[in-house]
Amino acid sequence: MENKNLIIKIICLFFFFTSCAKDQNIPYVAELIEKIVLESQSPAEGGTPSLEDLSEAGVKNLTGEQSQYEVAISNIDPIPTTLTELQQIINDVNGDRAYLGNTKLVWSDEFDVAGTPMSSKWTYDIGANNGWGNGESQYYTVRNENVIVEDGLLKITAKKENFEGANYTSARLKSQGIYSFTYGKVEIRAKLPSSAGTWPALWMLGSNITSVGWPKCGEIDIMEQKGWNKNKISAALHNESSSGSTIHYQEVDVPNSTSDFHVYAVDWTPYEITFSVDGNQYYTYSPADKTQINWPYNSPQFIILNVAMGGTLGGEIPEDFSESSMQIDYVRVYR
Repeated sequence: MENKNLIIKIICLFFFFTSCAKDQNIPYVAELIEKIVLESQSPAEGGTPSLEDLSEAGVKNLTGEQSQYEVAISNIDPIPTTLTELQQIINDVNGDRAYLGNTKLVWSDEFDVAGTPMSSKWTYDIGANNGWGNGESQYYTVRNENVIVEDGLLKITAKKENFEGANYTSARLKSQGIYSFTYGKVEIRAKLPSSAGTWPALWMLGSNITSVGWPKCGEIDIMEQKGWNKNKISAALHNESSSGSTIHYQEVDVPNSTSDFHVYAVDWTPYEITFSVDGNQYYTYSPADKTQINWPYNSPQFIILNVAMGGTLGGEIPEDFSESSMQIDYVRVYR
């Protein structure tokens, strides 16, 4: 009987001391997290916090690069104060979902290999697809007559010709299934087609479009141009809060858009999406209360480059139209 009572006492003491140790560990972990955040914001040479620091704080799955963890922690807002919040940052870095400052070049196409665009970077939409939902008149192909890399430029050419039942052809490249990303800065240096009736677009779509559809997937239009006004370009966002003739839209003057190259860019962070031309910002989208209705922009998106004919923004196509090209010097993604 005495032995049984002794065993019970030992068990009780074990749970008591375990509970105390656990309680004492809470401020210790909080102090470690505070230290980790401060070190991330002002890292020492060689990088801090170390993977050992993160592991000591209780973080798991440290399979990524220390430098990426450092940047992600320093850029997060609000600052993490719990192990759960810190672990989520690590998980987002591991899953390529974290905001990393948008300063490091991580993906690009400089179009320096002549011929067909690189299949390791681009695939295509093909066909007329009933006007692509916008009343467009072109048939998208993969022919060199419509898309080719030459003289260090990607050239997408819309042509007037009878092809597969359509009166016009063009091309639409996309990185879908090859490269997508969450948060980043995209820069595209391009010269736009000069002919009326053309609708050039540099844009992005949510990679989950095949499962949730549009506009729930979210769309980011880096640059579009109307077919009847070649002196302006526009940026827009489409989501469940406003799509089609979206209210999330802004135009800016670019009077030499068809004769000179310009850098059209979007800077996409967890907090806002900002559009610029040649480094000059002209529109920022940042709903105060972000929901999945107005902010589906926390999931991967892929890049699309195309020239449409006619339709919603292309407008009337002149009778004497023969062909017109958009030329792209490079596409670069920074994260």
